[in-house]
Amino acid sequence: MPNNLNNFFHPKSIAVIGASAHEGKVGNDIVRNLIKSFSGKIYPVNLKEKTVEGLQAYSSILNIASAVDLAVIVIPAQFVPQAVEECGEKKCQNIIIISVGFKEIGRAGEELEKQIAELVKKYGIRVLGPNCLGYISTNPKIDASFGRSFPKAGNIAFASQSGALGTAVLDMAQAQHLGFSYFVSMGNKLDINELDLLEYFYADKKTKVILMYLENIADGQRFMEIAKKVSQKKPIIILKAGKTEKGSRAVSSHTGSLAGAAEAYSAAFKQSGIIEAEYLENFFDFAEGFSLQKMPSGNKVAVVTNAGGPGVLVTDVLPQYGLELADLSPSIIKKLKANLPEAASVINPVDVLGDAKADRYGFALELLIKEKNIDAAIVVLTPQKMTEIKETAQTIGQISKKTKKPIILCFMGEAEIDKNYAVFKEYSLPQYNFPLQAVKVLGQMLECRKRQESGVEEAKGNQLAKDKKSRETAGKILEKSILTEVDSREIFSLFDFPLHRAALAEIKEEALVVAEKIGYPVALKVVSPDIVHKSEAGGVKLGVKNREELSQAIDEMKRGLSRSKPAPKIDGYLVGEMVKGLEVIIGMKRDPQFGPLIMLGLGGIYTEVFKDVTFRIAPFGLAEAKKMIKELKIYPLFSGARGQKPLDVNALARILVKLGDFSLLFESVKEIDFNPVMVKEDGAVIVDVRIIK
Repeated sequence: MPNNLNNFFHPKSIAVIGASAHEGKVGNDIVRNLIKSFSGKIYPVNLKEKTVEGLQAYSSILNIASAVDLAVIVIPAQFVPQAVEECGEKKCQNIIIISVGFKEIGRAGEELEKQIAELVKKYGIRVLGPNCLGYISTNPKIDASFGRSFPKAGNIAFASQSGALGTAVLDMAQAQHLGFSYFVSMGNKLDINELDLLEYFYADKKTKVILMYLENIADGQRFMEIAKKVSQKKPIIILKAGKTEKGSRAVSSHTGSLAGAAEAYSAAFKQSGIIEAEYLENFFDFAEGFSLQKMPSGNKVAVVTNAGGPGVLVTDVLPQYGLELADLSPSIIKKLKANLPEAASVINPVDVLGDAKADRYGFALELLIKEKNIDAAIVVLTPQKMTEIKETAQTIGQISKKTKKPIILCFMGEAEIDKNYAVFKEYSLPQYNFPLQAVKVLGQMLECRKRQESGVEEAKGNQLAKDKKSRETAGKILEKSILTEVDSREIFSLFDFPLHRAALAEIKEEALVVAEKIGYPVALKVVSPDIVHKSEAGGVKLGVKNREELSQAIDEMKRGLSRSKPAPKIDGYLVGEMVKGLEVIIGMKRDPQFGPLIMLGLGGIYTEVFKDVTFRIAPFGLAEAKKMIKELKIYPLFSGARGQKPLDVNALARILVKLGDFSLLFESVKEIDFNPVMVKEDGAVIVDVRIIK
């Protein structure tokens, strides 16, 4: 992958424009941090001062005789464009703009930011910020920020769109002895953004885990493309803020009401192999586990505990995260029985009892971790009077260094446990106070391993794009301001979507003729550009058995709709075959960030009630489509529940992939509903279609 930030993160000389000699000023903090950390040349730039913190000061970057690799700008916003111009003239190719007062404050600041963007383009400069904290590198040591403390060196690269949150995370990480390779505050992301940093961290040998706090994403499709490649090599953990749409708007389809910004981001992360942290606590938990331990090769877990209750709590949550207790072999059980107290439980979870000291823990764990059918271990400890917390951690740590299997600690408690964090980290042992934390982290590590081993499915080229004639015909129909169901059916029939047999009848007499051709029973639906949800408006009648029922249904439908204020325009009636099968809904909503968001869920009139739905970003292939189907709570119905024959999952998957391809072709289409789609033993049939522009 391309990497053009090497000079940015490895400068030999740094100028601080706005350096201050006054303690407490940001310009002074940055100079002090650089003096403490940076071994290269530091050039303070200040119009008035002769020296700053013992270093010669310059009135302009242009007055510095030597080359400058990186400039840190911390001056009032209105003077920043001139400073950037001077950096360009100096041939300084890398800038950090700490200064605030840009697009975050409104139109005036946005105009200033545009001026800077033009200068950056003119001189080919890379810029971090504005409105950022700067960055910290632990190897080589560079603190080009006004952060409070320098983090411990480690393998976590952390990029944050919020500088304040970033400092809080660094402080919490320091308390937990977590180590970082980089900390980068992105600010307004005028130039350097999460895409650039993903590529850089991917290539950086010091970085094992990538953490990001994001409030928005620069380019959704490009982000997914890069993240898919990066996540195959390194775990990416993201905490996304602001996933809910501000305000509300009227939506015209079931899909529109169910598919929001949160669903789009979660789908994009899932497809890209990204681990999404729901909360800040998860963010830390995942970072610690991935940073310190190996990923498990399977889902069989051994649990060693000194208390029965906590061991049961771990056992209870294992299945929620794809894990299960490993069965112990007779020989292992025999050895445990022979060496543990009589009251100990030798069936997984192994309870070594409350008076267990470090040696008893060590014996049980070492025996279990060598078993071929055990992929990982969770060690639970409650701090009782005789418990050797430090010694037990050291014993477990020594065992961990001799195995490739992950060992997770769940030392429950706080006051006594937290005293030993330095020991936990000395032996690279992730420590969690609660069973759910430990199990969730191990489950995510397993999922990441499975994704990396299976690889990322690449969607094939858009097959619908080859049919030029159909595209042109569909494009002409889509020029209409409002599309009826008949229009939508005509468009999808051009691309051979599996629509149920139906025909438009403008008057009752035509409807009776159509019904005879199709064969009773039939479904009757009103066709009107003014009615979105036909069922709610009384515009649908199912299971019409004969000619008399059909005639009566049309008359009743017409009378009922005419009482609406205003009365809808009726173009006719769609008469179609009755199709049996499992009702699902398939839909599309065009997300402004990622493009077509495809939805699959329980269909029919209760779609929005039960909300059994899942989402993906188009394009994707059949394998991803089948994953969507398996994620539904109703999936057991597809595999032949209660003696029924299995349903045609492949046919449903083909519709999902095809709808994604269609949505990529026609960007004017904002929302699509196929509701219901009837899934049968030998196919899937789209019964109701709706296109919304």
